[in-house]
Amino acid sequence: MQSIFANENIIHLLELFFWLLGAFLIGIYFGRLSKKEKVHQPFKEDTNDHIDLADDISKIRATKTFERGGKETEKTVVYETMNEGLNFDRIGKSSIQNKDNLQKIKGIGKTVEEKLNNIGIYSFKQITNFNAQDIQDITELTKLFSGRIERDDWIGQAYKLLNNK
Repeated sequence: MQSIFANENIIHLLELFFWLLGAFLIGIYFGRLSKKEKVHQPFKEDTNDHIDLADDISKIRATKTFERGGKETEKTVVYETMNEGLNFDRIGKSSIQNKDNLQKIKGIGKTVEEKLNNIGIYSFKQITNFNAQDIQDITELTKLFSGRIERDDWIGQAYKLLNNK
């Protein structure tokens, strides 16, 4: 009796093997067939029988998005509205000519420094003049994490750096 069951198991395994082999071969056949149908010319051809790369590349456009939300940004519009919220008469005005290295403040990296510069913050003196409203406005304008300026003590660090100059 055992030899009968052993032969039946082998027969079932062979049958399963051939079914899987058949499915595999059918998959390869239809995969290659569908690949051949999708082949197309990536570039247009001119009447002179050469490929015009400049025409097709000029149509490629990348859209810069804001916070990966798909909204197009316009720097000029964004920065104009940013400067309206800050009181530069109280904070103080500075320019790129007399700019401090804000990256010396713990918590300000290259990206954050660029964001601060884009809204008109260039110096340690300006940071020392921040009040609670300014901190809130700058947090919103630069898209920083809430409480980051206070947690990293930017104002205290700016005082120390300003006095050590």
